Amino acid sequence: MIVVAGEQVVDLVPAGEGLLRAALGGGPANTAIAAARLGAPVAMAARVGRDSFGSAFRQRLTASGVDGQYLVATAQPSALALATVDGGGEAQYDFWLAGAADFGWRERELPELPDGSTIHIGSLAAFLPPGADTLERWALRHRDRCTITFDPNVRGVALARPDSLVRLERLVELAHLVRASEGDLTHAYPHVPPMETARRWLAAGPRLLVLTHGDAGAVALTATDEVTVAAPAISMIDTIGAGDTAMGALLAWLHTAGRLTDQLKRELAPETLRLMLRHMCDAAALTCTRPGADPPTLDELRAFQLV
Repeated sequence: MIVVAGEQVVDLVPAGEGLLRAALGGGPANTAIAAARLGAPVAMAARVGRDSFGSAFRQRLTASGVDGQYLVATAQPSALALATVDGGGEAQYDFWLAGAADFGWRERELPELPDGSTIHIGSLAAFLPPGADTLERWALRHRDRCTITFDPNVRGVALARPDSLVRLERLVELAHLVRASEGDLTHAYPHVPPMETARRWLAAGPRLLVLTHGDAGAVALTATDEVTVAAPAISMIDTIGAGDTAMGALLAWLHTAGRLTDQLKRELAPETLRLMLRHMCDAAALTCTRPGADPPTLDELRAFQLV
C-alpha cells in the first residue's frame, strides 16, 4: 500500500463578485486522492480537525477510495488557505496554520508499516515543526525496507523558517523518488537553474527525480538517462491541484508497473520513463481543465488520452 502523510487544507477560492467558496484540498490529500482514483491502493495518514471540515475531509477521502485507517482525530482546528488565481490560471496561496491539527504529529500516531510499502511525504507537513520532525524520523526508520517518495511543493510559509533549506536537502537525500516543479526549485534556489539543482539532487540519493515544467511538460532523471515529454494542449481553467495530481499519477503508474516495492532498484529504461511521464502529464493537464483540485479517475484519463 501507498501511505501518504501530510496535511489537509480548506482552500478558500474565488467564487465571483468578491465571494469565496470553501474547497477541500491540501497537497498530500490531493495526491492521495489522485493516486487512488487512478487505481492505486492508498491510505492517508493525517491529523483531522475537530470542526465540520474534519468530517468533510474524511468523507472526501473515502469517496475517492482512500483508506482512512491512519487518520487521527484531534481537538485542533483545520488549516485554511486563501487561493487567488491570476489571468493565466496560476494559483497563489495565503495560509492560516497556527494551531492547526495537521502539524502536531506525535510518534505514537504514525503506523509501523510492512516491508514493501511506500511512504509519501511532502508539502507543508514535511517542513513545519513539531510534526515535520516526527514525519522525518518515521520515514527514516522505514527507508531500508520501504520506498520513500517526496514532493516538496515549496511554499513561502515553509521556506520562511531558518532551517528550511537544510531540511529540504535532508528529505531529498532520504527519498528514493522526488517529484518537484520548476517553481519549487526556483523558490528554493532563485539564482540556480532548476535543472542544475535537479541534477545535484539526483546525485544526493534519489534513484528517480521527476521535474515538471507546467505547460512545457516534464523531465525524468536517473543515473543513466534524462527523458523529456511535452504537456498536452488544453483549455486551462486553473492550476489548483495540478502538481499534486502529477505526484499521485506518478505513484499510481509506478505501483501498477510493479516498481514501488524495492526502492526503485530496478533500472527504468528510457521508453518506460517516457510512458510514465506521459501518464503523469496527461493526468495533471486534465485536472487543469476543471476548477479546483479535482484529479481524474482512470476512466476519465483514458477517455482524455483517446481524444
